[in-house]
Amino acid sequence: MSEVKDEKDVKENLEKDAKEDLEKDASKELDDVDYKEDKEATDSKDKKKKKEKKDSKTVEIENLNAEIGKLKAEIDSWKNEYLKARAELENSKKRISDQAAIERKYASQHVIGELVQPVDMLVQIVNMPASSDEVKNYQIGFQMIANQLADILKNEGLKPIEVKIGEQFDPKFMQALDVVSDETKEDGSVISIRQNGYLYKDRILRPAMVIVNKIKKAEPEKEEPIEEKEETKGE
Repeated sequence: MSEVKDEKDVKENLEKDAKEDLEKDASKELDDVDYKEDKEATDSKDKKKKKEKKDSKTVEIENLNAEIGKLKAEIDSWKNEYLKARAELENSKKRISDQAAIERKYASQHVIGELVQPVDMLVQIVNMPASSDEVKNYQIGFQMIANQLADILKNEGLKPIEVKIGEQFDPKFMQALDVVSDETKEDGSVISIRQNGYLYKDRILRPAMVIVNKIKKAEPEKEEPIEEKEETKGE
């Protein structure tokens, strides 16, 4: 009886141990499954977070690139405005400099223009026939003054416009005071010079006053209309 009981106890113990081992294995498997599920969930969350973080960085980079592009466009716009303003400033400085140079070059034009007429009159007086020795002596003195004034004006840039009798009228340097018709002379030629013209450096201070020949062209004779005579018929 004792042996049967011991055998029974051993059997129960073995079954109990086996059951415990199965329970342990099942529990371990469940723990493994839970761990695996938790790990997968954690990995999924991590991947999702990483993706969200990556997407966030991508959006941030895109926004930064857009901002950089906007700033570059603004810089280019300001640069163009600066270059435009600088070019305008340089052009203004050049215009002012050129204008100042022109004003310096022709600074004496007004004064010389006012002196030309009196000097011309003085020269005419000197060249008039002297009615007496006393007048002739005065003319010699006036001649010296006229020569001195002419030299001063020449040094300042005044020079006469060369016009010769018989040459063609040039409206750039001459002004026609009158027109005559002389078939013995060339059409459009200068007949006489009434007043000398002058250049101040490269500007016309006063054109030469001249008389110009203009040959009138003969107009063709008009033909008289021929009247048709009516022929009378006999009765």
